[in-house]
Amino acid sequence: MAYLDLVYRRDADGALHYLDAWTDKGGVVVHTGKVGHRGRQTLRRTGAKAGVTAKEAMAAVAAEASEQGYAPIPDEDRGWVVLQVWTATEDLSHPEDERMMNDTWDALDLHLKFLGVGECDGNDVGGKSTNPDYQRGTVVNWFCPVVDAEAGVKALRSFTRAFHLGSNHVIGVRPRPDDDYTLAFSPRKSDTEFRL
Repeated sequence: MAYLDLVYRRDADGALHYLDAWTDKGGVVVHTGKVGHRGRQTLRRTGAKAGVTAKEAMAAVAAEASEQGYAPIPDEDRGWVVLQVWTATEDLSHPEDERMMNDTWDALDLHLKFLGVGECDGNDVGGKSTNPDYQRGTVVNWFCPVVDAEAGVKALRSFTRAFHLGSNHVIGVRPRPDDDYTLAFSPRKSDTEFRL
């Protein structure tokens, strides 16, 4: 399977739009939309009947995207959001901890890409929660570079609901690379700070 990395363009009103594409059986799927929203997918057929190979179709999609003003957003122009999850056990032996460690990275990456917001870049494990109710476990931070910090926070909030994380998490945000992380969301009013 071949992929075209997410590319972006602004419309006349300043709204940011995304485009990505990947090969699939029988063609190339082109996914477009407004950042932070589920877009639409179209299939461009390839093969003998269509008279075009997947490689040729992917090259055509990339050329059209460039002509329409789509381009990558450099890393230095991206913000970061962090999903901080507090585990049930320090050794990650609880079934929910195992599920989170096994499934979160791929699921979060797919969720962010499907909304055109960004991706999951990895995680780190260790430390204690700032919330005294979760001091028995450890902290897992999932780092996500995003093209729009506000849309990134919204995407992480929708992910926590879809992934059934409950209330054992907070979301931090760093809109620009030189900013410090701040608390962007907590399911509890008692949380007032974000700490890595």
